[in-house]
Amino acid sequence: MAPARIRRPLWLLPFLLALAGVQAAATAQAHAQGLLFELTPPAGGPSSWLFATMHSEDPRVLQLPEPVTAALAAADALVLEVVPDAASVRATARAMRLPGSTELTDLVPPELYRRCVQALAARGLPASLPRKLKPWAVMTMLSMPPARTGEFLDRRLYQRAQAKAMPTLGLETTAEQLAVFERLRAEEQQALLRAAVADQGERERLFDALTDAYLRGALGELLALSEDRVPGLAPALQQRLRELLIDSRNRRMLTRIRALPRQQRHFIAVGALHLPGERGLLAGLGAAGYGLRRLH
Repeated sequence: MAPARIRRPLWLLPFLLALAGVQAAATAQAHAQGLLFELTPPAGGPSSWLFATMHSEDPRVLQLPEPVTAALAAADALVLEVVPDAASVRATARAMRLPGSTELTDLVPPELYRRCVQALAARGLPASLPRKLKPWAVMTMLSMPPARTGEFLDRRLYQRAQAKAMPTLGLETTAEQLAVFERLRAEEQQALLRAAVADQGERERLFDALTDAYLRGALGELLALSEDRVPGLAPALQQRLRELLIDSRNRRMLTRIRALPRQQRHFIAVGALHLPGERGLLAGLGAAGYGLRRLH
């Protein structure tokens, strides 16, 4: 498996939320516009920046606007959801694999396994690929457009920081992010996998719509796009996904942003769906006394 595909679960969590169809209508209007925000800490000290990212190879997404490049150049440290170093890649690859002699055919019905093989084959991947992978691992592969270049926005930010010898910090550990998937019960993983193979064309169209909204800085629209329910996915599971994928992680990331050294200027880059809404990072930082100013 190519490193870009192995690395994918660490970065696509916010967009899995939208692809899973978790409702967000009640929070769609809070902090609905913008991709880059200046953060002024409540107790004084230099400002930092919060940037909404998208896990995408689209050249338009990779082309950083001038305010973003200027903020990154002025920062003392880059802060990502997780540092995408070699250790995190290895940990992800290990976590995706089933233990011992267990195979995916032991965990899902033959019909569903065949559909997984067919969907992966349509992406040019070998029929043997899903055999030793956990259901959630196959689901993540099928929930995003096929990787072609391996050059994603979060990776590009990390590479720029490395080229400048800029320290890079993570708001979460690899284990914490992967635990989101491991907390899904067997029947929940199977339901999500079934939804992932149901309509690959529709998922690609949804990702195109998400990309368009992201390029316009329409955070509220990104949330609105996540309103539509996926047929066959129970409302209780959709609400559980929102708590696991977004809300609980927002609380953790908010705590760790507030704990960053106040004497440094941080460029904080996280998935776009973590920013807006009443339970989003922007609302949480504002409630904690941070000054917020949209720059782009």
